[in-house]
Amino acid sequence: MNTATLAAADARTPASADAREDAALFRKITWRLMPLLCACYVLNYLDRTNVGYAQLQMKDQLGFSDAVFGLGAGIFFLGYAVFEIPSNLMLAKIGVRATLLRIMGLWGLASAAMMFATTPTQFYVLRFLIGVFEAGFAPGVLFYLTLWFPSRRRAQATALFFMAFGAAPIVAGPIAGLTMTYLDGVLALRGWQWLFLLEGLPSVLLGVMAFRFLSNSPAQAPWLSTAEKQRVARLLAEDQAAHGAAGRHTFGAAMRDGRVWLIGFMSFLIILGIYALSFWQPTILKSMGLSVLQIGFYSVIPAIAGIAANILVGRHSDRHQERRWHFALGALAGAAGLALTTLFMQSPIAAVLCLALASMGISSAFTVLWAIPGSFMSKSAAAAGIALISTIGGSAGLVAPMMVGALKTLTGGFTASLYVLSGALVLSALLMLLALPRRALGKR
Repeated sequence: MNTATLAAADARTPASADAREDAALFRKITWRLMPLLCACYVLNYLDRTNVGYAQLQMKDQLGFSDAVFGLGAGIFFLGYAVFEIPSNLMLAKIGVRATLLRIMGLWGLASAAMMFATTPTQFYVLRFLIGVFEAGFAPGVLFYLTLWFPSRRRAQATALFFMAFGAAPIVAGPIAGLTMTYLDGVLALRGWQWLFLLEGLPSVLLGVMAFRFLSNSPAQAPWLSTAEKQRVARLLAEDQAAHGAAGRHTFGAAMRDGRVWLIGFMSFLIILGIYALSFWQPTILKSMGLSVLQIGFYSVIPAIAGIAANILVGRHSDRHQERRWHFALGALAGAAGLALTTLFMQSPIAAVLCLALASMGISSAFTVLWAIPGSFMSKSAAAAGIALISTIGGSAGLVAPMMVGALKTLTGGFTASLYVLSGALVLSALLMLLALPRRALGKR
């Protein structure tokens, strides 16, 4: 080996060592934070969507119509949207530990209290309160990740967090099916009552665990050495400096940024499909003659397909640093899956496979969409910008259940609503390709 080669190798060694140390440091941070945050997100999904399974029994037992259920399922998001931004701004002041304790403790108790609802008014009030208490959870965690991970590592952490959302339906269906089948009548409680109780109370416990084990920032983490804290601080400062232009953004700038509103609207279109399926997929499968237990296990198939696509497409998008086409193709695949489902409403297996295609497209598009804001929003704008995007998108949760319920009442089936949701996904793909050009996304 000649002198020049040795010199070049020596020059590369420090950088290589630094890269290994950085990788080890953020691997340590990831293992400390993400399992607990992901577990919180799984319970978050269960507590906001278990009403979709509970209504298989409670609608008949309590005499609720499709319109009552649709309004009750959707009104959750009214409370959620109103308190989303205030909750996220409060998190930036009081920290994630106190915020998660407040959010998870209150939403868990309110979710468990759903077992006592016997009238539409009680149903509406409790669903609204769950939305109020839960407001700020997901955008709060996304903001929290910006305090720990520089932008080039943040997408991976974000993907892990959203993977929990995609994985939650894998356990939601079987848990609901087994609980509502085998605990129905135990201690004079119906199966749907047990479902709310057993999925609500663990959120309170996990909120206490989050308060106990999480740290508000790297500087406050007792499980990091002084050198590790300094290294994280330096890497975050360098990342901020590398996005100097974005670093001058303020709260007002984030609110005035047209890209934030456009991404929020695209999120709205995608989430229409997510929550329409979350709340009404059990009813769609029931209309095909399946039992509650069968519905629980059939629902696993679209969920597994969605999480697989989420991982593969997210990794491919990160590797190529390309977002627009990854999002658009995912949205179009989701649209095709929903539209094809209408052709197989009498064939459970074929319909589930079409729903799996829809889940794959919607899940992957949603994950890719959330990788985009970090390319143009700095930390100073992130709390407000992420909360605004989440609020706009989350409002679809208010619209989707009521829209599907109203169309089902009007037409007697789900075909019309599936076509509407398919059209919304096509529109989101067109907006990404035509209204959000590559140059608007910086390096992304």
